[in-house]
Amino acid sequence: MLRIGIIGYGARIAHMARGLNVFGIPYAVTAVADPRGEAIKAGDDGLLAQARVVPTADDLLAGAAQLDGVMIGTRCNLHTEMACKVATTGLPLFLEKPVAISFEQVQQLDAAFRNYAAPTVVSFPLRLSPLLQTVKQIIDAGRIGTVEHVDAYNDVPYGTVYFRTWYRDYALTGGLFLQKATHDLDYLTYLLDQPPQVVAAMNARRVFGGDMPRNLQCKDCELNERCPESPFVRFRHGFERAAVAFSDQYDYCVFSEGMEIEDVANCILQYESGAQVSYSQNVFARYKAERRGARLRGYNGTIEFDWYQNQIKLFSHTQPVVETIDFTGDMPHFGGDRELCHDWLMALRDGKPSRSPLAAGILSALTCLWARESAQTRQFCEVRMPSRPCRQGDNATLQAPIRHTSG
Repeated sequence: MLRIGIIGYGARIAHMARGLNVFGIPYAVTAVADPRGEAIKAGDDGLLAQARVVPTADDLLAGAAQLDGVMIGTRCNLHTEMACKVATTGLPLFLEKPVAISFEQVQQLDAAFRNYAAPTVVSFPLRLSPLLQTVKQIIDAGRIGTVEHVDAYNDVPYGTVYFRTWYRDYALTGGLFLQKATHDLDYLTYLLDQPPQVVAAMNARRVFGGDMPRNLQCKDCELNERCPESPFVRFRHGFERAAVAFSDQYDYCVFSEGMEIEDVANCILQYESGAQVSYSQNVFARYKAERRGARLRGYNGTIEFDWYQNQIKLFSHTQPVVETIDFTGDMPHFGGDRELCHDWLMALRDGKPSRSPLAAGILSALTCLWARESAQTRQFCEVRMPSRPCRQGDNATLQAPIRHTSG
């Protein structure tokens, strides 16, 4: 039986650990490190029936000899620190994204894992989804020719989560380039099979944030029946919930003061071959306005895909033909979570290399950090390991934030 340790027992890592059971390979979570240990024990989680629960990663890794691998599901600012601790054990590692939220962390991670022999799996489900794997096969077969020009987009229909919950804390997340674009810039680099060299970016906060009290929750707000983002109004007019419910964790005011993260962003990248990519994201789309995908153009054809539509379209440039590929099923992260679980099990059992390795996670984080730097400095930036601290510093936030009220 495979023995797994988990550092930071958050909802995402618990979901992934449970998902391992679909392949019928025996495993058990035998150790968990989390400062909320007593609450976790009291939760009577069946997945942890065989687990010892300890307060720190050091306590867990003291028993590394009794583990076959470690999964990290802490808050984002701790991903690098915890991964570097695991690096001393030589164990296979599953690491949530983003793998780092500062240039200093990227450098630490790169140094710790440069000659690491064990497999590492970074949680990039879009890269491994059946839809994107099919796109990759079509491009690699040369059906559109060399990719020269790309438009990519992410119109997020659940974006208030980044303003209601702990994600609102810039110090924990590093901003939404690192939270959202880390997936998209990874899959784009994967499809082009070459590194980005230059990035120019902008970001802003145009809708969320405002002058309401920082820690105000919907359940305590006198505007509950009028605010367009309250659970009451979202249920009454948006049909988003079966019943009105408030949560201490998920219902902070999205129009509160002190917001340091963006809700719109754009970047342009030039890749090693000279190919150009534009990417845009926003987190206030709703319902059928949701989109996530890209259009890639070569001399011989264009390929377009959208995960929300579960569809690929292949446009020939040499004859008047369009091929459409429809995918069926409704799986977490469009089937990518299932593939991540498979890669993690194979890494644990057979030592098989991952299809979403740590090198990809580092390059994606580095690209996102330079995009963030470009947005802060209003300059083009080379995508490279920094040789000195960046001008604005890793903790700089949005310039001239836009303020709104919820009244």
